[in-house]
Parts: sequence; structure tokens; C-alpha cells
Amino acid sequence: MLKKYLSLFLLAGTLLTSLPGMARISDAEAMNMAGLQRSLTQRMAKDYLMLGAEVRVDVAERQLQETIERFQASQQALQAYAPNVAIRDALNAVDGTWAGYRRLLEDKPQADRALEVLETGEQLLQQTQAVTDLMAEHHGAMGAMVNRAGWARVQTQRIAMLYMAKAWRVPAADLDVALDQSVRDFEGILKELEARGAPNEEIASAQRRARAHWSFTLKGIDLHASQEFVPTMVTVSTDSLFRQLNELTRLYAGLDAGDS
Repeated sequence: MLKKYLSLFLLAGTLLTSLPGMARISDAEAMNMAGLQRSLTQRMAKDYLMLGAEVRVDVAERQLQETIERFQASQQALQAYAPNVAIRDALNAVDGTWAGYRRLLEDKPQADRALEVLETGEQLLQQTQAVTDLMAEHHGAMGAMVNRAGWARVQTQRIAMLYMAKAWRVPAADLDVALDQSVRDFEGILKELEARGAPNEEIASAQRRARAHWSFTLKGIDLHASQEFVPTMVTVSTDSLFRQLNELTRLYAGLDAGDS
């Protein structure tokens, strides 16, 4: 079903470096790309759940295939870039899980496979986090800041994924706990970035937009406690928030790389 969609979509201005003739990615691009992979693990699971629950089906089909292709291309680019053995080994671990996850995602969504999708996506999230941490350690101060801003970007998609799992009534343990934790994580990082102060007006403006949109998104998320689900509103809102955090993380990566 999904094979008919071709990927024409680039996230965060990163490059499809796996294609012939494309330049090697810079340190800043690699750090941002590694962090973005974490978000994509959750975004793909969210799209699978949207298809299963029949929420914005056309959007979910297109977005899922685009994100699968994005993840694959970025994984190849990172493997070509990998600056040391530890990062190469961590990327090889991602490869092992990714192959099975992709097969699950490209099958027709079924309620009895949704839990497996969530569990495999969680495993892949932890593995991509390991890659990102190693990248951050390798790149020092620049990596640490991009890693932190990028974790808020992850939460935009994790929140949407967990919300969809609740709306589709996937029998996963502690969904409420996980959703509440993701909301706290996002809020905490946003406050942390605001408290640090913005190094330039472009970043300050991006922070203000994220704060305003987050306030709106919370209104829909808060309804989950009463089982009054508004999946269309939440998926639209978190997608907008994802784009905003994607841009904010890219700006931090560009700042720390000297905007080169």
C-alpha cells in the first residue's frame, strides 16, 4: 500500500547524502541528523497508529513513507560519516532493529500488531539515543546543546504517538505515565532553553513561537485524562510543533557550527 509513495521531502534542511554526488555532511549536520533520527522512530509509530485508527489516513500514508525513506537515507549518511568505532558500532545496532521495524511499518496496520510496533519503536529510540549521545560526546559543547534541544523535538512526536495509542486503545502498559512524562520533558526543556537566554533574535523568535504553540497543544492533550480524545487536533498541532522544534534545533546546530 505504501510503496506507491515516493519520497520528495527533506527535513531540517539536511542532505540526502547517500545519493551519488552529494557532499559529506558537516559535524553540525551529522549531530542534528543523529538527533532527528530519534524523532523519526516515534513519528513512524504515530503514523502507523493513525492509519490503524483511520485518522487523517491520506496524510498518515504519505508521511509514513516519507519518514521511512528519510530515516533510511539518514542512517546511510551517518554510517558514511561515523568518526569512530563506538559510533559505527552503535549505528550497526540501529541497523539490526531498523530492518524489522521497517517490515512492521510497511505491513497493513493491525490492532494485534500495534503493541509490537510500539515496543520495537521504543527499542529503536533507545538505540538512536545511544548514537546521539556518542555524537554529543564526540563534538563537545556544540553536541550537548543540539542534543538537548533535539530531545524536545523528540517529545513532539512521542506525545502524538502515545496519544494515538491511547485513542486506538492499544493495550500497552503505563501509557498515561509515559505520556505525562513526555509532557513534563518537553515543558522542562522549553523552560531550560528560555532560562539560558537566546543568543540571537532568530532563536528568540523561534522560542516564542514554540511556547505559544505548546500552550495550544496542551489543551488537546489534557483531554486524554477524561477519555475525550481529539486525535485530529493533536496530530495537526504536534506536527506544527515538530516543525518549529526542528527549526529551533537546526538554528542551535548552525550557531554552534559558526553558521557554516
